[in-house]
Amino acid sequence: MAKGTVANRNETFGRLLSGMVNSIASYEGKSTATVEDELGAAIHVVGKTIQRYKAGYLPPTDEAVRLLAEAAVRRGFLGREWLQRFLHAARYPFADKLLNELCPALQVRPRPPRVYENLPAPTYSQFVMREQAFTEMLDGLQQRSAAVLVIGLGGNGKTSLAREVAAYCLRDNADAPRFDAVVWVSDKDRPGTTNLSVVLDELARTLDYPGFTQFAHDEKQREVEQLLRRQRVLLVVDNFETITDGVLLTWLLRLPEPSKALITSREKHRALWGSWLVELRGMSESEAWALITERARVLKIDRLVGERTQLEPLLAATGGNPKALTMTLGLLKYEYRSLQDIVDDLYAARGDLFDDLFVRAWALLDEAARRILLVATFFPTSASGDALRSTADVQGFAFDRAVERLADMALLDVQQTDLNRSPRYLLHPLVRAFAGVRLTEQPGFEDGARERWATWYLNQSAKVGHCWDDLKKLTLLDGEEKNLFAVARWLFEKRYYSKVISLVKNIGYFYHVRGYWPMLIELNTLRVESARQLQDILAEIHALSDRVQMQIMSMKIDEIETEFIQLNTIADGVDLAQEVWVDYHHAVASYKMANGDLLGAFEEFQKIVAYPDKLTPREFANNLQRLGQCLYHLGQVEQALQMLYNSLIIARKHNYTRGIIVAQYKIASIEIDHDDLLSANERLSESIDLAVKYDDARYIPEIHLEYSRIYRLKGNILAACDALKRARDLFERMGMRRELAEARQALADLDTGVASSSDAAPA
Repeated sequence: MAKGTVANRNETFGRLLSGMVNSIASYEGKSTATVEDELGAAIHVVGKTIQRYKAGYLPPTDEAVRLLAEAAVRRGFLGREWLQRFLHAARYPFADKLLNELCPALQVRPRPPRVYENLPAPTYSQFVMREQAFTEMLDGLQQRSAAVLVIGLGGNGKTSLAREVAAYCLRDNADAPRFDAVVWVSDKDRPGTTNLSVVLDELARTLDYPGFTQFAHDEKQREVEQLLRRQRVLLVVDNFETITDGVLLTWLLRLPEPSKALITSREKHRALWGSWLVELRGMSESEAWALITERARVLKIDRLVGERTQLEPLLAATGGNPKALTMTLGLLKYEYRSLQDIVDDLYAARGDLFDDLFVRAWALLDEAARRILLVATFFPTSASGDALRSTADVQGFAFDRAVERLADMALLDVQQTDLNRSPRYLLHPLVRAFAGVRLTEQPGFEDGARERWATWYLNQSAKVGHCWDDLKKLTLLDGEEKNLFAVARWLFEKRYYSKVISLVKNIGYFYHVRGYWPMLIELNTLRVESARQLQDILAEIHALSDRVQMQIMSMKIDEIETEFIQLNTIADGVDLAQEVWVDYHHAVASYKMANGDLLGAFEEFQKIVAYPDKLTPREFANNLQRLGQCLYHLGQVEQALQMLYNSLIIARKHNYTRGIIVAQYKIASIEIDHDDLLSANERLSESIDLAVKYDDARYIPEIHLEYSRIYRLKGNILAACDALKRARDLFERMGMRRELAEARQALADLDTGVASSSDAAPA
């Protein structure tokens, strides 16, 4: 057995050395005999001795093995995997040290690991476990039914319970069905607006396939369904009672296995009778007591609660409804009456329980708190404290005191993901409905408050704008994408067309970098229409140019033919202002390049860079890069490199991060073509570090593609395949079809190399 192993190692060494000699001869244009003589001279033996080693005899000294290894890497361009097998076959001591010295591993830093979920932050400090309902929901998720339907009255805790069950299913729990991802969709923000397309978009974004959101509906549905088949996804659809899209309802009941849907609703939809049903009723005595003691501790009214024996009348009056219980405790704190008095009033009340609770709570609010509650209805999702202050026109101590009272009375929910982030505020659907009715009673207040609301977002967006030289500014708008969209629509409906144009221009870069492309296309549609209403030709050309470029990025070339013709027709003969002139010609050049008209694109890009005084540093760097790309494809390599070097210099000088990323990997691509692998690797290392740091998914797959080429030239076929697979996966996620097809073809071309590499592996 030992003898056979030694023989295999010697034979493997001989095969590897033969391959090395052939590789050097091929690269240097020499005969194998000449290479053998040169290698022999380097280790102080004759050329025929190298032939003996090729037959399987090991060199007598470790120094000879080391010198041969150096020649293999530096002259034969052989890679790390080859070297590792060579040193192993030669039985070289401290092989790992020499391996890392001669052929260090390429440090391709992966994107940080992420959990694929978009669960909302909890609005409660402690979750009160509802054992029976929790167990029933877990049991339902393990059945064959595609959907689990949780029904219960408003305020009964369906949302909180669904959130906790979903989070539980992401953990490795033996008693729970394990899901790879959780996607949360709620109709409470804009009731009646959730449809199948909205759900598919949320699935695509959360599962990190934002490119799918750009596809036509049928293709998007097909691709997302494939994702649901490839992994276990729990789709939570909250507040289903206000959804009117019957197509979505049917689709949920046919959700592809192994994925499941968890649906919460106040009503038991007839069409959902085929789902697994969980009825959520009021809290039991023990559950209610746990909620009351925790809430009383937070409100600092522990002494007012009394004994547990007093709980029965309260449970009977509220039906054990958690929202009603928390509101009752708020009344207990601020009405300065006994719990028994409040319970007696609840018994005596006529009509809906919550109508009575809301009316009494409203009476306890001062003017500041009422204003805050009313304006909170403007925000489709949550609101920051600054936005609420400005919109309600309540500042300082008055705001803090009002928010505290609203939170104590369970009229305003508070979300805070961690202590380093400021809290955000949102409304329970029942509270939103009540406050909405009150708002209609004060039209004069609403008009002024809406103006302040829109002004705050206009000012906030102006702080961000096209922040190409400071990407950290984008965080000022994180979490505000739906609020900004709502502001834009309101401004458009009120015919504030110039403000629509300003807002969309200021937030466009944020939506572009963060990947909210469908929303950005809709926003640009508002921008185009606003320009037309103002009969502002320049603004219309500018908006159309931006929209054309975005659709080109989405590879929707056929779909924009009419729009591109329209853009050219409008722009014909118009004296374009500087900013509009640059964007228009860039759109024309990009369109020609996407259609394969490289010469036409070259002429347009050349026209742009000929007037550097008209360009911002970002625009100058971008157009130099694109010009260099055209030149390279037209066979003018030196000129292309010069353009890319100039672009890199400008990007570094002006802190244009994305410009540095692109210039470095494009220069590296040309260097790889000309076998300058060391320089290319250094450029790609900087490029991917920056792309990962700023989560710029657009360029990460391009960089992996270039890394795969380096690995392949180094002879490391398995690593090349791995890099290509990363690129392929990210191209698919981004919806970059042309690049995806190229990556798939490159992988297919490497299949033979992987197979032969595996066959030749050492025993």
